[in-house]
Amino acid sequence: MRWPSTAALRGALWITLIALIATGIALSVQYVQTVRLLDARAQAAVDDETAGLIERYQSEGPFAVAQAVSRAVGRPRVTDFIYLMTDASGQPIAGNLAKWPGEIDRTGYRSFDTQVATTRGLVIERQVAARTVLLGNDYRLLVGSLSDDRRLLHDRYISALAWSLMATGVIGLLFGFWYSRRGLAFLDAASTAGDRFRAGHLDERLPVTGRGDEYDRLAATLNHSFAEIERLVDSLRTATDALAHDLKTPLTRIRSRLELAALGGDQNDAMSDMRSDLDALLRTIDDTLRLARAETTMASEFVPVDLAAIVGEAVELFEPVAEDRGLLLNAKVSTAIVRGVRSLLGQLVTNLIDNAIKYTPPGGLVSVSLGHRHDGLWLIVSDTGPGIHPDQREHALSRFVRLDASRNSEGSGLGLNIALVAARVHGARLALADNTPGLRAEVHFPNAM
Repeated sequence: MRWPSTAALRGALWITLIALIATGIALSVQYVQTVRLLDARAQAAVDDETAGLIERYQSEGPFAVAQAVSRAVGRPRVTDFIYLMTDASGQPIAGNLAKWPGEIDRTGYRSFDTQVATTRGLVIERQVAARTVLLGNDYRLLVGSLSDDRRLLHDRYISALAWSLMATGVIGLLFGFWYSRRGLAFLDAASTAGDRFRAGHLDERLPVTGRGDEYDRLAATLNHSFAEIERLVDSLRTATDALAHDLKTPLTRIRSRLELAALGGDQNDAMSDMRSDLDALLRTIDDTLRLARAETTMASEFVPVDLAAIVGEAVELFEPVAEDRGLLLNAKVSTAIVRGVRSLLGQLVTNLIDNAIKYTPPGGLVSVSLGHRHDGLWLIVSDTGPGIHPDQREHALSRFVRLDASRNSEGSGLGLNIALVAARVHGARLALADNTPGLRAEVHFPNAM
């Protein structure tokens, strides 16, 4: 069993401390509000009782007040109210207090502890909240209410606070320990997967629990990164093999022709053939550089671009080529603005049109359309050529791929892949479909202006 790291334990302790502080604040606020409510109710009751005795004094005199106090004290129970009426010298006249409390030296509302006599002759210690008033110049009156509930509430608050903090601390520590253990388990899995991936197991992925929490989101992000790296490595391997083959073949032919020319062959034919081979090499290198530039394009380079103008220029450029090949090239273009790089979008459009013209037999039709639909902007280039079998369409978008069964013309095999990368850089999706007959290349820009 692996224990949490120092950082994880420190995080758990911080979580526990915050939970303890929050619990203490919540209970304290509740206690203060409850005490205020009890005090307000007790003071209101005392004020009402005092007002009644003052009214009696004003209407019937001091002896009526003394009689009322005696009747209240004589009830067969420990009264809720405490009374004491004294003369000017402080001698008790009526009430259930033995003497005037020493801590009360002026009128107003006060709290104090005192001994209260019961009807059974017992004397008990009670907490009293009382109001004192002067009845004329000869008498003083104290009316109070037992406020032991406040002391009991305070004791229970301290007990509840202690137990709550203890329970919160234990739960917080357990939760922090569990959470740190879960984090360590994810780190262990990520570290193991990273080591295996670095060791050559490119299909390694992190487990996703399906809970949709932050660990699942991080695992999905890492898995996407692993998948992208695997795709790039596979693409690099394929590109390296294909590039080596595409470079080796013309170089071998050039070497052979040089040897034949050295042996006295026709140098003019040799030079012409070598020039063709060198042109093919240069085209391959140029296409490779274009692909590299396309893949390193940053979103910070994007500006609003008139895609309709780019399509119009490309169609105008390829019209003579299509006419020479006996093809009909038509276009239907609507106004469209996208954010991107003009040169890269131009490469996307020209590669698709060039690919369609190259593989469409004489008498065929190449159509280019650009327009908006409910789900975004669509660029569609279709032809009436031999098309591509559905099983081979995904493969045809890979680097240095030429499907000789249907695409027997010369080339680097990068045209469609450059278009694919250009579409992906601009947040679009390139897909190949059946045009019945022919091939249909569809580019969907979901975020076009």
